[in-house]
Amino acid sequence: MEVSVIIPIYNAEKTIEETIHSIKSNYEHEIICINDGSKDKSADIISKIDNPNIVLVNRENKGAAATRNEGISIAKGKYIMFCDADDKLGDGIIDKMVDAIKENNTDIVVGKVLHLIGEEVRPIKTYNELSAIEHTSLNRTPEITQSIGPYGKLYKNEIIRDIRFDEDITFCEEHTFNLKAWSNSKITIIDDQAYLYNIGIEDSIVATSYKHIEKYLNDATEVRKRTLDILSGLKEKVSNYYSYRMDYLIIYFLIRNNFMKVDNLDHLLNPAVNYLNVVETIETDSVHDLKELVLTISTGAHYNKYVEVSKGLKVDFDKKTYRNYQMKLLKLKTKMNIRNIRNKSKKIAH
Repeated sequence: MEVSVIIPIYNAEKTIEETIHSIKSNYEHEIICINDGSKDKSADIISKIDNPNIVLVNRENKGAAATRNEGISIAKGKYIMFCDADDKLGDGIIDKMVDAIKENNTDIVVGKVLHLIGEEVRPIKTYNELSAIEHTSLNRTPEITQSIGPYGKLYKNEIIRDIRFDEDITFCEEHTFNLKAWSNSKITIIDDQAYLYNIGIEDSIVATSYKHIEKYLNDATEVRKRTLDILSGLKEKVSNYYSYRMDYLIIYFLIRNNFMKVDNLDHLLNPAVNYLNVVETIETDSVHDLKELVLTISTGAHYNKYVEVSKGLKVDFDKKTYRNYQMKLLKLKTKMNIRNIRNKSKKIAH
């Protein structure tokens, strides 16, 4: 068996058939569909698809991380890929990746990940274009971490055989997996469209993240602790790039986009302070900007909360600085209100 494609499935009856049809290869392959306690007809739909490469496993619900881990345990392929049940693989990408990993004698192949909105394919705005490279490593090309998820990649089975996704968290559970996999691997980057990430008109996870903000930030704090240990064995530029990816593009925007929606600012500010204490020794613009954001938002509660947050972050505070942050908060709220109006207009236009 050459390739195992692992698909965690939970209530995906509307999309799973199209996802499976996108998985094609001239190499011997298996499509491991792990039905993670779906309550809809996902399993019935899969069982009726006429494809001898499908392996259907039904189990109680344990979450995406545990499902992917089970897939790794039972995979028979020399190479492993991951796909979600509402996304698609790029045309012919399995064969291109297998050919690349064999020709270059590397351990992991990384391809392009794009957004799929309806039938339209768009680049991901926060991604920088990665040039094709036959041989590289995480230390040489830290920009690989911009695509921190398991998607759009082909892994040698032997490289990830003893690595697992974090099952005790639900937000950013893939970060330690990929950093461990990449840290000691030879990597090939190709410029082919590898993975189409389906976000629809509006990404529902992003749209409702304010409801789980405390949980997300607590998970992110635990992830950050674990990644610090992994990154300590790599070059500083890898740690700095990951800081940009995690501390700024993920956590900064998670907080900025949700602080006006939460019912109780304590549920955002308290875990945010805990997160910043984990990264307090990292001197990057990303950490600095995140700290400034949290201090700014803290003035939206009351002066005592601003003082509490300032003490938690070990920064000086006074009434003048408090008023300056209040002005910053006013400007931020105005900016976010304009952004929300524009987003609503885009939704109506669709």
